[in-house]
Amino acid sequence: MVMEATYIDFCKHSARYPITKEKEYLMIGLMNEAGEVGGAFKKEIRDDVDNKELIIDEMGDVLWYLTNLCTLYGITLSDLMHKNVSKLVGRMTEEQARNYRISQGTELPNNAK
Repeated sequence: MVMEATYIDFCKHSARYPITKEKEYLMIGLMNEAGEVGGAFKKEIRDDVDNKELIIDEMGDVLWYLTNLCTLYGITLSDLMHKNVSKLVGRMTEEQARNYRISQGTELPNNAK
């Protein structure tokens, strides 16, 4: 199993682009790879085929660009995930947020003692 720190290190060492254009390159690359995920899915619809492996492969490319962007912006993938969960929980109704916290074991249901 690849740990986050190991993957971050791999991404840094496998990067090949002009450092003076790092942000631009990574942003455009992320958009491009996300488009390739969508393109593979579009072909599933058009050709009635299973493109699961291609989609997963392209999602790996999205992860590579996202990981390098996180490094550039000084945030880990774990921190990004936590920030995103907090943001999305903030958009939930009180009941949805409470049910989520209960499902995660961070809040007891009303009938628990």
